[in-house]
Amino acid sequence: MKLVINSNILVLFFRKNPIQDIILNSKSFNLQLYAPEYALEELARNKSDIIKYSGKTGKGFKRDLNKLKELITFVNQNILKAFEEKAKELAPHDKDIPFFALALKLNASIWSNELAFKKQSVIPVFRTQELIELLEFE
Repeated sequence: MKLVINSNILVLFFRKNPIQDIILNSKSFNLQLYAPEYALEELARNKSDIIKYSGKTGKGFKRDLNKLKELITFVNQNILKAFEEKAKELAPHDKDIPFFALALKLNASIWSNELAFKKQSVIPVFRTQELIELLEFE
């Protein structure tokens, strides 16, 4: 299954939880994970908050970020331009447009805990709990 991962999920990766386990074991779950490069910019902007939230050091943050880069394909926004207009109609906020554009381009679902993502019916959206149940993950 192709999944576009929203930033709220990526932030949670930095702390031990089921999200981290799903991403780390994504290949065994037959998941192909994607995110727009914009998500990396968001993580960099929020680095100090993520470090505080996760209890990691700067070195631990960098190590986890590198692991994310190994497990997730980060896609350049330039190739999403053709999908931005449709994505604007679907995304609840402007900052979410790249995630919807990428999902449209890849014909993928979105993994997000943001309830507003489910207000549209074009792109399937999975909350973490739904994904855990679908994967029969414990």
